Amino acid sequence: MSELIVGVVPIRSFREGKTRLASILTGDERATLLRKTASRVVCTLAASQLVDTVLVVSSEREVLDWASTMGRRILPLQQLPPYAGLNGAIDAARDWAVERDADALLSLFADLPLLSTLDVRAMAREQAAVVLGADRRGEGTNAMLLRLAGAGEAFRFAFGTNSLDRHLAEANRLEMASEIVSAPGVGFDLDTPADWDEYLQTEQSPIWLRDFWTMPSLHCGVMSQ
Repeated sequence: MSELIVGVVPIRSFREGKTRLASILTGDERATLLRKTASRVVCTLAASQLVDTVLVVSSEREVLDWASTMGRRILPLQQLPPYAGLNGAIDAARDWAVERDADALLSLFADLPLLSTLDVRAMAREQAAVVLGADRRGEGTNAMLLRLAGAGEAFRFAFGTNSLDRHLAEANRLEMASEIVSAPGVGFDLDTPADWDEYLQTEQSPIWLRDFWTMPSLHCGVMSQ
């Protein structure tokens, strides 16, 4: 029997995100960038055929309104005050998933511009209770598949600095089997000007960059691998 997996993409804000790119991108450009990468992430999750529902967790009305237009399997989840910060957003999604008897929670950050359904499947096919999608530096956790049976409901999320080691330690504390997955589309995130420069090198055409800022974002329904 296949697992019932709930996906979650936490988004604090479109307009106040990606501040480390402020030296090279305007506020409007950063908002456009995050909207486009978030669209790719939620649509890829929906297209993977492995995720039952994709939750977009945010306290910001603009993000929640955007999520409500993305497709029938994409649901906005308002982040209420008891669930503060990034880890609180994932906690809120876990509580939602547990209430609906889901088997697992698959969290992904919104700034993964190269994510594909192959990356999602690479995470889901691992059998460990805690599957960690490492960033390309081997320090952070850009994705996590947490199986909710047993100790999964007690797992303490530790997204932030050195989160990969902290998540491994938490899995060990709870005696949960863990596995690290190095998937190209999971590992590459857009945090710094150097990341942006590297991303531009993956797209050679000047026309592509012009269209990036002017073309509408994806809406889920048609998604290529």
